[in-house]
Amino acid sequence: MTLSILFFLLYIGIVVVIGIISARKETEEDFMIAGRKVQGIQVAATMSAGFFDGATLSIYLAYIYLYGFSAIWLFVGIAIGFLLVRKYAWKIKQKADEFKAYSMPEYFFRVLGKSNGLMFSFFLVLQFFLLLIVNLIISGKVLSAIFPIPYFLAVLTSGVIILSYLLLAGFKAVVRTDFFQMTIMFIMSLSVAIWLFGKTNIPIAEFNLGTLGIGNIIGFLFIAGFGIMVAPDLWQRIFATKDEKNLKRGLSYSALILLILGIVISVVGLATKQFFPSILPEDALVTGFSQLLPFGLKEFGMVLLYAVALSSSDTVAFVVASIFTRDLKNYSVKYSAESMPKLTRFFMIIFIALAALTAIFYQNILALGFSLASLNLALFPVVFGSLYFKLNERAVFWSLVLGFLSIIVLFVINQLNPQNAIISLPVVLFSLLVFQKLFKIESLSTA
Repeated sequence: MTLSILFFLLYIGIVVVIGIISARKETEEDFMIAGRKVQGIQVAATMSAGFFDGATLSIYLAYIYLYGFSAIWLFVGIAIGFLLVRKYAWKIKQKADEFKAYSMPEYFFRVLGKSNGLMFSFFLVLQFFLLLIVNLIISGKVLSAIFPIPYFLAVLTSGVIILSYLLLAGFKAVVRTDFFQMTIMFIMSLSVAIWLFGKTNIPIAEFNLGTLGIGNIIGFLFIAGFGIMVAPDLWQRIFATKDEKNLKRGLSYSALILLILGIVISVVGLATKQFFPSILPEDALVTGFSQLLPFGLKEFGMVLLYAVALSSSDTVAFVVASIFTRDLKNYSVKYSAESMPKLTRFFMIIFIALAALTAIFYQNILALGFSLASLNLALFPVVFGSLYFKLNERAVFWSLVLGFLSIIVLFVINQLNPQNAIISLPVVLFSLLVFQKLFKIESLSTA
């Protein structure tokens, strides 16, 4: 227990100090978008940290537990997604700088009009609300496994820790803590995997890449590959990067880093399956770290796992708060640029509090995870199409409405999984093409 307390306090101390240092001589632009001058290894670190978090690890290890190493297709999809984004990132960055956009919905408010800017805000706020809930569930389970405290108190503690440095320095703190958290992700993954691999006899059959099934493989590739393209936190990091060289290099390194981490962390899931064949798959992450590691490495690994669970929670909270703030700025004359940091701090508190309360009473990680993935994919046809074509604003709006309804139906009938979660993409794509044609015919007939 003493060792766990020491590691835990050390982690808390480091992130708070990062927040305090980041807040010194900070401008409004620093708080909202890190001054648009993130460069070097920080670019790859902040981009990678956002996609190697509690939500991703929990879902991934659950599928490793169920299907073996075949689940690596999720991280293959993530790597492909980063390379896809790399092709368009500089074009997106240039437009964002031209618009002085701080968030993804604000960018599309400029490109696709007011109603679609609000629609993007709706999709992304709901998506990130689900993501924050999942990360708080994981962090709560990890913290209550480290210390003998109730789960609800562990969840609330996680929320307070995130706020402690976000309120100090905003997005600048997010970028700097991501670098620290990315470093400890490597330390944690490698040390735990090396120890477990040497102590566990994993059957060769577990390394069959086809066990997941063609439907789930395609689902993972779509969810991860196309999902990366429309990830609002990645867009915000693109906006914050200094120049084209740093941007493209950061995206390339992120693809490689995450694929390596995915391969390494798979050992935890495979080892957990050998020792605990009857647990719930969604508990594989916490069980592997809390039950399989020796004294010292266990305490160290659990605290680092806790840090990983929080690694994108700060980004999620900040991105959503900035969406609310920028929407108020764009759709109302009441708020000025000077009020943005104060409003963002207010919305961060509200958003984290609501997510923490939800995480205490609802803990179905897989349902939440695939709901947010489906919401993400629904935006892909619009985002990708906007890079090449002038889209009709009404066609975009109604195609997104239909995409959202398809997700609601899947959630209600409890049919969200890797295969079905991608349905929102063809629904939006098909309806966008149909509405684009119909509204074009309508405009010609009334001309």
